[in-house]
Amino acid sequence: MSVAFTPREEDTELATVRCTAVDRVEVHFKPGHTFTVAGIQEMMQARQRLGEASGPHKALILLPDHVDFDMDMISTDHYRQVPQPHTLAVAWVARNERNATFTRMYLAYFPPPFPSEVFLTEDEGRAWLGW
Repeated sequence: MSVAFTPREEDTELATVRCTAVDRVEVHFKPGHTFTVAGIQEMMQARQRLGEASGPHKALILLPDHVDFDMDMISTDHYRQVPQPHTLAVAWVARNERNATFTRMYLAYFPPPFPSEVFLTEDEGRAWLGW
């Protein structure tokens, strides 16, 4: 007998984190907010809690069109600070070349412990995740 899946979500200052299926988490960053260490860590803690509840999953991260960030945010290894042991892979949807370049540079400097790719469109990210 299988248990019915119940979608869950947590709202943080920077993003809404949604568990949309037993094996899927989506992070929808909010426009107009500056990415800070505290804000990123709050979002990652929400991801961690949802992952603990749902188990192994793939994540889709959707950036806003414009990303503003504190310099401390880009010099912090967030996956070391807030591990994501239930994450199997992450697709980053950058929406534009500026965000894509920034995200690729960050991931090259602080590689996550799971497969991760950067895309310009949500459809590309979902396809890579096998959704």
